[in-house]
Amino acid sequence: MEEHIVGIEEREAMPCIFRVHEELRNVNTNAYTPRLVSIGPYHYGQPKLLAMENHKERYLELVLQRTNQTQEYYLDFMRIFEERARKYYADPIDLDSDEFVKMMLYDACFIVEFLVLVIQSDRAKYQRQQGQQSRDAHHDYDPIVNKSWIKAHICCDLMRLENQLPFFVIFEFFSFVTARTQNPPSTSILMTLATYPFCRIMPKKFDISRINFEDTSVSESKHFLDLLHNVYRPSTSRERSNECQNRNKRPCFKMPSVIELQDAGIKFEVVEDDDDKPNLSMFDIRFEHGHFKIPKFKVGDWTETFFRNIIAYEQHSSNDEPQYFTDYTHFMDLLINSKEDVKQLRRHDVLDNWLGDDEEVALMFNKLGQGKIIEDQFYYAEMCSEVNAHCKRWWNRTRASLKRDYFKNIWVTVATIAAAFLLLLTITQTVIALITIIISPPSRH
Repeated sequence: MEEHIVGIEEREAMPCIFRVHEELRNVNTNAYTPRLVSIGPYHYGQPKLLAMENHKERYLELVLQRTNQTQEYYLDFMRIFEERARKYYADPIDLDSDEFVKMMLYDACFIVEFLVLVIQSDRAKYQRQQGQQSRDAHHDYDPIVNKSWIKAHICCDLMRLENQLPFFVIFEFFSFVTARTQNPPSTSILMTLATYPFCRIMPKKFDISRINFEDTSVSESKHFLDLLHNVYRPSTSRERSNECQNRNKRPCFKMPSVIELQDAGIKFEVVEDDDDKPNLSMFDIRFEHGHFKIPKFKVGDWTETFFRNIIAYEQHSSNDEPQYFTDYTHFMDLLINSKEDVKQLRRHDVLDNWLGDDEEVALMFNKLGQGKIIEDQFYYAEMCSEVNAHCKRWWNRTRASLKRDYFKNIWVTVATIAAAFLLLLTITQTVIALITIIISPPSRH
């Protein structure tokens, strides 16, 4: 055991796991409260979460049998990390030393076993669908793993800000348990496992094969939300996106909604992954020549919870950290004011509404803005300025007005053209008559 802990990082840890402040929490308390499983000390011992404690004990028993060790042996090992782990929590912890160490052991074991089993189960399911024989078929009978709704709820619970365990604790447990295997564990293996929860509930599909798990910012991620924040970024940095905005201009935080932008002649279209951008981020929104190009995203049962918790993490973290998720939801809140805005985004295949009700989607994005602070380094500030400038140009407004009022369907268009043609004929006849009168010689009597 002593040999294993040689080289453990001893630097002071800045608090990075927070209780959500009241302004955010009061909008939707349920978004920050775990439904099935408690991880970490903040929700430890909650009565409605006690049922999952039996599964934690069951997973630990499997580990003990596999490694031929006792629970006391692992508790002694985890006790080494107690002091450092406590520093990760920004709020007071009402657990004594024994309770805290037991909580670390049970939660770390649960997370590792759950992620390993669920990934093996998904792989076995895929192999069966391809007509291949699976060596992992027995994992489908795990009481948790074989129920899709439980897997989804646990993945969602693992992405709640108040429901986190420091990654270093999970990695130390993972390394200690697998130390005698033929393939010694690495940080990249654990980080690959850790991407599973947010890949299950993210609004846009994410290709983890393009993550550099050896990168320091990734390998030293502090917990699940921090890992997501480190690996999911726009293709263009905030500094590059706002080069013009930084030239002594005030940041722009406002922009018309979808319906108003369409009235100004702006078009919307979906942009998908391609060879040039094989892993397009949902942040990669572009405005070019009067066209909005927006990566397609899905709104489902977990979308609000997902956004609220990653926004809460950004709001509680250092001001030096980019707030891409906060900025993205603010930008979508600008675009979406009503169900009609959502309907137009659906019509252009930008938004995939799994909630069914367009008004519910609109209310979700409108409420996501409550209680959060938008920094001056707003990622879409320059884009908002460009859009507002486009809408103010006389010709763009006039052209859009003509199209809206006179060319909105085939019959109105035909009638407008016919009326214009008749008016032109009338004007032409009048001009010809005037010219004839002017150039005709006076009559002689």
